[in-house]
Amino acid sequence: MRRRWFFLGALFFCFWGLWVLEANPVELIPNQGGQKAAADFVLSALHPAFDYEDSELQGGEISFLSKVLHALWTTVKYALVAMSLALVIGLIGGVLGSRAWWSESRFSLEVLRIGVRLIATAARSVHELLWAILFLAAFGTSPLVAVLAMSLPYGGTLAKVFSELFDEADGSAAEVIRATGGSGLVAFFAGIMTRSLPDLATYALYRLECAIRSSAVLGFVGIPTMGYEIKTAFEDGHYREIWTYVYVLLIVVVFFEWWGSRIRSLLSKGVTSPLSEEKDQSLTDLWKGRGRSTFLRASLVLIFLGMIAGWVTEDHWGAGVKWEQRVKNLERFGGELVPYSVQEAHGDWSQLTPWIESKMSAEGAEAVWRTFHLGTSSILLAGAVSLVVILASARTLASRAPRGIRSGGGFLREAFGMFLRGSAMLARAMPEYILAFLLLQVFGPTIWVLIFALAIHNGGILVRLGAEVVDNTSSQASEVILSQGGSRASAFWSTLLPASFNRLILFLFYRWESCIREATVLGMLGVSSLGFLISNAKTAFYYDEMILWVFLGAVLVFVGDVSSDLVRGRLRR
Repeated sequence: MRRRWFFLGALFFCFWGLWVLEANPVELIPNQGGQKAAADFVLSALHPAFDYEDSELQGGEISFLSKVLHALWTTVKYALVAMSLALVIGLIGGVLGSRAWWSESRFSLEVLRIGVRLIATAARSVHELLWAILFLAAFGTSPLVAVLAMSLPYGGTLAKVFSELFDEADGSAAEVIRATGGSGLVAFFAGIMTRSLPDLATYALYRLECAIRSSAVLGFVGIPTMGYEIKTAFEDGHYREIWTYVYVLLIVVVFFEWWGSRIRSLLSKGVTSPLSEEKDQSLTDLWKGRGRSTFLRASLVLIFLGMIAGWVTEDHWGAGVKWEQRVKNLERFGGELVPYSVQEAHGDWSQLTPWIESKMSAEGAEAVWRTFHLGTSSILLAGAVSLVVILASARTLASRAPRGIRSGGGFLREAFGMFLRGSAMLARAMPEYILAFLLLQVFGPTIWVLIFALAIHNGGILVRLGAEVVDNTSSQASEVILSQGGSRASAFWSTLLPASFNRLILFLFYRWESCIREATVLGMLGVSSLGFLISNAKTAFYYDEMILWVFLGAVLVFVGDVSSDLVRGRLRR
């Protein structure tokens, strides 16, 4: 009964959100001029450019493919450098924010731990694109802006996850070390850190994959990554060049996803030792005969060397601006953050509350409300579609012998399942912002573009996570249904879905947090939402309003994060 009410509630919230957003199905059909432009854009996908579309640029000093590769290296380089900083932030914040680090239970230490966790939450609540806008306004365009914009939210995320991994690690070894006279420092690093290391590495590699997508998106605010080249090509009307950049980005993101998954699998499962299970083997023999992976070692070395290369191959991290000028720019930016009404009142901060109330009543409250429903409706739509796709794509259901039971369907059903898994991989590989930018060229400036962009990307993630849950769920009832001639759909809806329901809902709420976070910035593409107000304030140099909208977006993400944690906690119980 609770699950039925959950589905009914999800259906209600989805349609309520579409009503609030005024998502009219008629807007999905472009006008005559829009249809022609959309057709030209879509058809260009079949003929990506291998040279400049502008004949005057052909045969120049820099070839088009060299330009593509340079933009790609810049994208990957900024992601690697940002992750090197994020790892430092995440490790320091994760250690200080974990209960396992503090061997003593004192009020002052607990305040410090909670303070570190709150700082990490604040850092990750602001989208990297919004951090980039703030840093660009304060310091101007420079490669360091891109790195800091990604390292802060990613560092905050790593700090939260690392602290939770430390707290969840088995502390028996640490207790033994303390009991035998070892210091707390040794107990933590030898007893806690060592046990958590595989999980720390696997999650850090996952964030590296995300950082490459984020690095590409930063190009839309003027930083010379893949997104910048895509935006420039669109402004020049070179659709074929756009698709070249998109395809190259997809190939690289998919490669890094495969590479990261392979590394994470080796780290989590370990490498089998070639030694036989003989008794009384010496420590030297055990050490020499431990399981080793050349692929894993080479991969970690390449990532480390890539981070170093990212730092040393950039000649102008500060973009040639003197330190004195940067200080002046920062002071100017700080002064403009003071609300205009307070400035007019010669620093009377009693005018702050009326100013916030006027902004909220005029457009702020509606923008926050629309942003919330944009994220909610999108994730519910993604969840509904993913349930159907999981049925057809899960390996244990799409195979010729579902759940080990010989059945009909054969090769075509298995091939269709592979096609769906591949489509889901491409969907989650494409960043939401770039996906929305491409959809804008097809549908025009409508709210459906943002809904579809969020639903497609998050749907791809939910399909992968959900299919793995279904494949790993043991259910004798489903095998009985299939052995008696029942369909795959019957086995899925009647047994497998109820058995894996709680885990699927946990993933849905996990992605809902991300949808709320992305919804705060997608409006910068020109569709009414909180991001639209941020973009307008930035264009008009109203930095006081811009910081207000950024703060409201962070609050919305924080509320979504807390709500998701509470609901997931109740489901776990």
